[in-house]
Amino acid sequence: DPVIESIKAAVDRLTHSTNFLKFLGQHALIIQDELPAPPSEEIIDEERYHFMSLVLNLANTFLYMVNTYIIVPTADDYSMSLGAAPTVCGIIIGSMAVAQVFSSVYFSAWSNRSYFRPLIFSSIVLLLGNTLYALAYDLDSISILLIGRLFCG
Repeated sequence: DPVIESIKAAVDRLTHSTNFLKFLGQHALIIQDELPAPPSEEIIDEERYHFMSLVLNLANTFLYMVNTYIIVPTADDYSMSLGAAPTVCGIIIGSMAVAQVFSSVYFSAWSNRSYFRPLIFSSIVLLLGNTLYALAYDLDSISILLIGRLFCG
């Protein structure tokens, strides 16, 4: 039968491509460890779990877009109103990118094991960073402003 032969050929191609991807993953040091099955009392409702992840991802995306399109263009005026020199304004704007260089390595390694805990942690740190950035004006503190930008990264 030609239909059965074409199905067998498709299965063979899929098997070979899957084996090739496993080979690439093992040689690129992307090794997936077998995790033990959680006890029955630790099973989380999958639908609620994924919905919470979606909400956190959307909230983080919103806050990052706020950082990019609102805070960065106004950071110069904001930091100068606190008495900072123009060179400090560049440091404040660039501090988020510098912090992202270091945190991306850490979060990349952490999210290989679990994605939900790093997502919650990054959400809390991002919210704290934006809060510190906003409170810097009331506290009249350049250092709080810089720490808030570092936390956002």
